[in-house]
Formats: sequence, structure tokens, C-alpha cells
Amino acid sequence: MPNYTYECPDCAEFTIRQSMNANHDEAECPKCGQRSTRVFSAPQTGRMDSKLKKRIERGQEPRLVKGKDLPKQQKKPNKNARPWMTGH
Repeated sequence: MPNYTYECPDCAEFTIRQSMNANHDEAECPKCGQRSTRVFSAPQTGRMDSKLKKRIERGQEPRLVKGKDLPKQQKKPNKNARPWMTGH
């Protein structure tokens, strides 16, 4: 189950573990019981591919490409002379 962070108007931020099926807009503060709103934080991009990381940081929409518009790729010849013997 993932962790979700909320901001209580009286106490402070708190993080709780919730099911992904639960409602994540509001939660009850564990200290005072008051309804608290969810705090959104940036995703962890430290180990992400640099191009994808830059695209996320710029907030760009992914480019839609149709299969017919992709560059043609030549089929690579099969290096296994006997594919039925793979792994032997």
C-alpha cells in the first residue's frame, strides 16, 4: 500500500498508508481527527532517464505518433541457425 501525505489545518503534515482503492482527497488527522486535504509532491526523478525527466519537469504532453509515421526498421537476420535449439 502506498503512502499519502495530508495537511491538517491545526497540527501539521502527516503521512499515512492507504489502499489505492480508498478516497485520497481528504483524510482524518491521526492527532486531532480533523479533515485534512491531500498534499501533492513532485515525483522522485533521480534515477529516471534524463530525456523523460526533462519532459516531466517542462510539463509537456507526450507526442502522439501513428505506426505508419514511424521510421522503417530493417529486420535483423536471425543469428540462431536452429531456433528450436535455443537454450541448449
